[in-house]
Amino acid sequence: MWIKSTGRKLENRNAGQTSKMENFSEKFVNYYELLDLDPKAGPEKVRQAYLNKVKEWHPDKNPDRAAEAEEKTKILNQAYHILGDAERRKNYDRMLRFTRGKDFGEFINDEAIRNKINKAYPALKKVLENVRELYALFKDSVKGDYKLHAANVAMIGGGLLYFILPADLIPDFIPIVGYFDDLAVLTTIMNSLKGEINAYRGWKETGIKGHFEKSTRK
Repeated sequence: MWIKSTGRKLENRNAGQTSKMENFSEKFVNYYELLDLDPKAGPEKVRQAYLNKVKEWHPDKNPDRAAEAEEKTKILNQAYHILGDAERRKNYDRMLRFTRGKDFGEFINDEAIRNKINKAYPALKKVLENVRELYALFKDSVKGDYKLHAANVAMIGGGLLYFILPADLIPDFIPIVGYFDDLAVLTTIMNSLKGEINAYRGWKETGIKGHFEKSTRK
């Protein structure tokens, strides 16, 4: 009876986590839509759209919703960090095209991440530790153990989904090239979320629940 009960609890917990992941998949931010941009827009139009949005959401212009404006500005900065650089934009476009409409809960889990990493060549195992860290941040955020903006959780989820599923352009039967393609997308995400990832590392090291909140107020 105890085993059956425990099994049901584990099943319910996994179902709850899957449901939360599906909710985050719906919050994936399309940076082009965020900036009111045509996906084919050139660098100057990207820059101008970013500047217009940053002015619109400047906290000084939104005193009644300063916290929301501050969060929005962070997401806008991340959007420009990616779309304002040709290589990062290319990786983002690839991920956006490949993951659109897919639920995180259906694909992202411990086994899927483990299997993908275990298939890698030994030379790549060290590099793939970054993937484990990104997944840990994603999972802790989905469970509610760690506070991270929903748009950032969704962005990480999109990258992990791209990593797990076989890519449309470079399939896994070309092992080295395929993995470097996956890692290029994840590296783009990690660079754009560098501050959040460093704060998460600090939280993991100290075990202090409030570490993230303190670090983001600086």
